[in-house]
Amino acid sequence: MKEPQKVLSFNSWNSNIMYIFPQIGAMAEQFKEASKCLICLSYLEKPMLLDCGFICCLQCISSLRKEPSGEGVSCPSCSVVTQKNDIRPNYQLGKMVSKIKELEPQLRAILYQNPRMLKFQVDMTLDVDTANNRLIISDDLRSVRCGPLNQNRRECAERFKHVICILGSPRFTSGRHYWEVDVGTSKEWDLGVCKESIDRQGSILLSSESGFWTVGLRDEEILAASTVPLTALSVSPRLRRVGIFLDMDVGTISFYNLSDGSHVFTFTKVSAAEPLRAFFAPENSVNNDQGLLSICPVINLGTARSPVHPEQGR
Repeated sequence: MKEPQKVLSFNSWNSNIMYIFPQIGAMAEQFKEASKCLICLSYLEKPMLLDCGFICCLQCISSLRKEPSGEGVSCPSCSVVTQKNDIRPNYQLGKMVSKIKELEPQLRAILYQNPRMLKFQVDMTLDVDTANNRLIISDDLRSVRCGPLNQNRRECAERFKHVICILGSPRFTSGRHYWEVDVGTSKEWDLGVCKESIDRQGSILLSSESGFWTVGLRDEEILAASTVPLTALSVSPRLRRVGIFLDMDVGTISFYNLSDGSHVFTFTKVSAAEPLRAFFAPENSVNNDQGLLSICPVINLGTARSPVHPEQGR
């Protein structure tokens, strides 16, 4: 399997394009994973403790398998039954999770010490008018997953009719742009950019020759870039949060593993002849929330400029 490329040098951007403290970064990721509910895979909200030690959100208790002849629920990990009256809140853990959520932007600002890249952050949202009708989009327009039923959205030419995907906003015409996406434990996804003019009414082929510059995961472990032919990628630790840096002036788009700051892949010869859009394709699954893709909030660094907005980029 082909090894990931090394970080490219972009004139004065040569070294230190992603400076990070790997051990501290890994520790922060472990804290975040320990703060997640194993049912909904989001931060624990009002964590509840079962007899066996299993913890999940209060609202997730209702999704656990019920005891046939009583009011107990079975642990999804060990099948131990806990009676309704024995389910206890874990207030201390709840306070810790709240603090981790509060500090996450600051932690990322400390861990990823690269103001030259972060100053090109994009305050990105999802463009609902492009969303396939099976996609469920959060109210803040930053998270998306596939649902079992079509959503009641208006017909429009911008919408993907058959392919489970959605575009981001703003559109890019020039300059440098950076954003981050949390892919969590999704077993299948595609991220990157595409030409704004791509056909949205039929099937699509994710390839750089067709105007898609993406990195994608299949079967939980097969990672590849959409070159022609595909470029297989070997990444460790596993991708859970992806940094994407688009430089339209140079014609490149680079992907980074934010668990340790390592470079994953860079496309060259990315066309700037027409506007580009951020591309998101979550897992085509309706069984759980493992297919959730979330755009990460902008890191507010005192030493960095304000986030880049549409068509600025310089």
